[in-house]
Amino acid sequence: MSAKYVIGIDLGTTNSVLAYAPLEAEQPQLAILSIPQLVAPGVIESRTTLPSFLYLAPPHECTGGVMDLPWATGRDFVVGEFARRQAAEAPQRTVGAAKSWLCHSRVDRRQPILPWNAPAEVAKVSPVTASQRYLEHLAAAWEHAFPDAPIAQQHVVLTVPASFDASARELTREAALAAGLPQDLLLLEEPQAAVYSWLAESGQRWRRVLKLGDVLLVCDVGGGTTDLTLVAVAEEEGELVLRRMAVGNHLLVGGDNMDLALAHFVAGRFAEKGINLDPWQSVALWHSCRNAKEALLAHGHDKPQTFPVSILGRGKRVVGGTVSVEIDRHSLEQLLLEGFFPHCRVTDRPARRRVSGFQEIGLPFETDTAITRHLAAFLQAHGSQQSGEGEAGQASQPVRPTHVLFNGGVFKAEVLRQRLLEVMGAWFGQRAAPRVLEGSMDLDHAVARGAAYYAWSKQR
Repeated sequence: MSAKYVIGIDLGTTNSVLAYAPLEAEQPQLAILSIPQLVAPGVIESRTTLPSFLYLAPPHECTGGVMDLPWATGRDFVVGEFARRQAAEAPQRTVGAAKSWLCHSRVDRRQPILPWNAPAEVAKVSPVTASQRYLEHLAAAWEHAFPDAPIAQQHVVLTVPASFDASARELTREAALAAGLPQDLLLLEEPQAAVYSWLAESGQRWRRVLKLGDVLLVCDVGGGTTDLTLVAVAEEEGELVLRRMAVGNHLLVGGDNMDLALAHFVAGRFAEKGINLDPWQSVALWHSCRNAKEALLAHGHDKPQTFPVSILGRGKRVVGGTVSVEIDRHSLEQLLLEGFFPHCRVTDRPARRRVSGFQEIGLPFETDTAITRHLAAFLQAHGSQQSGEGEAGQASQPVRPTHVLFNGGVFKAEVLRQRLLEVMGAWFGQRAAPRVLEGSMDLDHAVARGAAYYAWSKQR
């Protein structure tokens, strides 16, 4: 059977998405798959994103078919929204950030190590297996919606961070093949997918927006990683083309770190109440702070000014109940701006300091979370490539991007986009600051859409 569709999959740290388009169409008709998933025991709803969480349920929770899906029965694990909710309630049984673990070279990523430091009664899984579970769910949801188009027979593109090394890419491919994706699936770097998403939306208009010699900065800050990529506008046979200039180092800093920073702040508030958290309460707090961050930074005029963060009590004072503190939006914004997007000079470099953070998490996060300083170092290191002189890393002047494309869920917050533009404006002067490539700002689905558009273009 020949392929009927192209499929783009964004296997994200926090959320995964599947986009598709029919091959027979003359123009790409991109769509997002609605994914059935458990949102509570026995309750199935369809969402356009699949939270990248795996809940390993105890036996007493798996009775009566409450974990069943339209395509699976008798399971003892859950993927998706219900698993994400369980991360704050039962962190010792919930796997999160599996994608970040795939690039953790100091552990055996094929061994069952997750949830990290889980008690002996929990049947742990490997980072590869967790990733396989997410992809299996996406594949099953696809075949539930399109039973006459098995996913193994479609043209599939799976995205990875640009900074993933060869080992992390191979492990991602291994998980994909184990999940039933086609042997000839392609891996595409996420910043490139973001560019293809913008191209799909712009059509031929992009050649009027960009001109020969322009340099595009793709700033991709997702749940687990920051990817910095430079793309040059070049000419080939009289046509403008886009060519990748440079890719930044692997930076394990993103939304997860922001949740951790907020968790540290909130832990201090709990300490003021005389409540000191145990290790699993700290992990649960990390996940609860993700919910608070997303709610307080959400779009729309009706977003809350404050949000409660609660944890299950374990001490004598709160046995059987919960304890809460309120977080306000202004405090959160200041925490993120100063901790992750501080004003700095273009000559500044990331600081090297002692590792901090909740050690219960287990991941080797960046010791300096200031994305602006990492960006300054990246632009300085590759300045010689723009001028055509010297070797990368020996430039006297930084690259001056003419345009910037934001990607990643972090940049759904306008205050963070504006701060990054302010910082670059201070570096290069407001008149020379990069211009934002305008799009729909549908950052939840852009990478998957771009991957599907890339797959469609490859087949024309």
